[in-house]
Amino acid sequence: MIYGVWLRWGLLYIGQTSEAERRLRDLAVGESHHLANTFPPEIWHKVVVLTWPELPEAQSLVGTLDSKTVGLALEFALQEQLSPVVNSERRRPDGGWRDVVRQGSTSRGALAAPKVVDLVQAVRRLWDATPSRPTEEAEALQACRVVFPEQLLLQPQPPVP
Repeated sequence: MIYGVWLRWGLLYIGQTSEAERRLRDLAVGESHHLANTFPPEIWHKVVVLTWPELPEAQSLVGTLDSKTVGLALEFALQEQLSPVVNSERRRPDGGWRDVVRQGSTSRGALAAPKVVDLVQAVRRLWDATPSRPTEEAEALQACRVVFPEQLLLQPQPPVP
């Protein structure tokens, strides 16, 4: 699956994982994710999780690329197109920052990205169709789930025994 984390002002982070069940459970509360160390989940606006293998555009890739490679290619292409803040720079050993340069990359995801163009477009369409606020009605989005962490924090918690 591929996922994105937004703050109110825009896209913060794009990631992918083959451990969808775990990521769905822990991402929105920041558990076991490096992003939460810098940007606590309490300030995240929304998290969009998309199970890309369920999309029709993914079916044409079966037998061409393995699912890990497709996930990396999708992540690379989306990061290249959308430039989320956290994916755009890396820490240097001296504590400063350096830009991530994707042009000319020979990573597995970069090399496979041209083969997943239709899938990237499908994911972009779905992400663009997700609601901006929890009060907005969301149409049924195939293979896509939107979570608003603020809403999770506002839900009453059961008493601890």
